[in-house]
Amino acid sequence: MKKWNQQYHDKFKAFALIHKVWDQKNLEKAWKRVKANKGSAGIDNITIEQFEQNLPQNLAEIQRLLKEKRYEPSPVLRVMIPKDNGKMRKLGIPTVRDRVVQQALKNILEPIFEGIFLSQSHGYRPNTNAHAAVKKGEAYLEKGYHWVVDADIDAFFDSVDHTLLLAKLKKYVSDPYIQKLIELWLKAEVWDGKSLIVPQKGIPQGSPISPILANLFLDELDEAFLRKGYKIVRYADDFIILCKKPDEAMNARQLSKQTLEKLHLQLDEEQITSFEQGFKFLGVVFVRSMIMVPFDRPKKERKILFYPDTLNIDDYLMNKRKTGNHG
Repeated sequence: MKKWNQQYHDKFKAFALIHKVWDQKNLEKAWKRVKANKGSAGIDNITIEQFEQNLPQNLAEIQRLLKEKRYEPSPVLRVMIPKDNGKMRKLGIPTVRDRVVQQALKNILEPIFEGIFLSQSHGYRPNTNAHAAVKKGEAYLEKGYHWVVDADIDAFFDSVDHTLLLAKLKKYVSDPYIQKLIELWLKAEVWDGKSLIVPQKGIPQGSPISPILANLFLDELDEAFLRKGYKIVRYADDFIILCKKPDEAMNARQLSKQTLEKLHLQLDEEQITSFEQGFKFLGVVFVRSMIMVPFDRPKKERKILFYPDTLNIDDYLMNKRKTGNHG
C-alpha cells in the first residue's frame, strides 16, 4: 500500500515549509531549471534572457515578496498548441518570475509527494516516464493480464475541481501560505487576447507546479484500483487497466467511472479490448506480444497555433491598484 508514514506525516504537518521555498539556494536552483526548460515570455513580455540580465535583483525581489507574504502572480498568457488528434490544447504561459516561484515550490514539494504517489503513476515524475509505463504494460501481459480497459479522462486539465484539489493538498501541506500560493495560481487570471478570465476550475497546463497538482488529484484513482487489486498503468489522464478476464475488465471500467464521478470527472474515450485485438497507449501499438512504435512518428514540437494580442500590463496594474484587487 502507501509508503506514506503517518509519524512522518504528523511531523511534516507541524512545520512551516515556506522558508525553504524562499531559500537563496533553492531560488537559484529553480531559476536554473526554468532557464533549462526555455519557454516563451509571459504576459509581461519579459524573456528568460531579459530576466537573467538582472538575475540577482529579480531573485532578491522574489525572496522579499515571499518573506513579506506580498507575492501575487501575474495573469497567465493563454496560447493554443496542436494535439496529436488534430484538436487544439490550451497552454498557459506564466511569466518567467512566476515560473521561478512555482519551480521553487515544486523543488520542496516533489520529494514529499513522491512518498505519497503510487508506482502506477508514470506521468511527469522523476525516475519514470512513458517508456517505463509501456514496459510495465508489457510485464503484465507476460503475467497473464490479457484484457485491457483503455481509457482517458475527458478534458481533465480543464475540469479539475479547485475545492477538491485544495482539500487534498491540505491533507499533506499544513503551511497556510503555501496553500494560499497554490490557490492564487489556480485562480490566476487568464488573458486570451480579448479578455481576462478568472478560471472557476482546472489546472493551467504549462505551469511548473501543474504536474504535481494533477498527480495529487488523480492519486485517489490509483488508490481505488489498488484496493480492489486491479493493475493500472497511468500517465497523467491517460491510463490502462489490465485484467485476466473480460468480466473483470467490465467491473474495472465501472469502478473507474464511479471513482471519477466522485472527483467530478468523466471518461472520454474508453474501450474494453485485449492484447489479441490490439490497442494504442501513449503512442505505442500493442498487438499480441508485439509492441510497435510508428516509424513515421514526428518529433513533438510545441508549435503555437494561436498567440493572443498583448495585454497592456501597465494599464492592468494601475487598474488593479485603483480597484484594490490584490488577490
